Amino acid sequence: MKTLVPNFAPAGTSILLTYADDSTESSTLTGGFTKCLVVNPDTANVIVINFGFTDNDVDAVVPTSATNGRGTVIGASSQIVLDVPQCAYAAQVFVSVAGDSATGNVYITPGA
Repeated sequence: MKTLVPNFAPAGTSILLTYADDSTESSTLTGGFTKCLVVNPDTANVIVINFGFTDNDVDAVVPTSATNGRGTVIGASSQIVLDVPQCAYAAQVFVSVAGDSATGNVYITPGA
């Protein structure tokens, strides 16, 4: 998974979210960023990430054949830079991840 990240400048502190058993894990980031680097190091499973401005609207959901998902799906062994321009104006941003494996980690770095 050695990939360069073009057009991304880290700004702020990176966080690690660990999820377990298809559950959702969430945390907060200080706002003021316009992009976010998301790294899914799991070699076999996708994750879903979602951003919100209150704790009530943020839960990520992995889509299944019976249920629609909520958030952006990130493939296995992938990293992606998401544009999140609305986060530039928020004092606090809630971020949530969910995975379709028993356990996993997701690394998130805010930036520009």
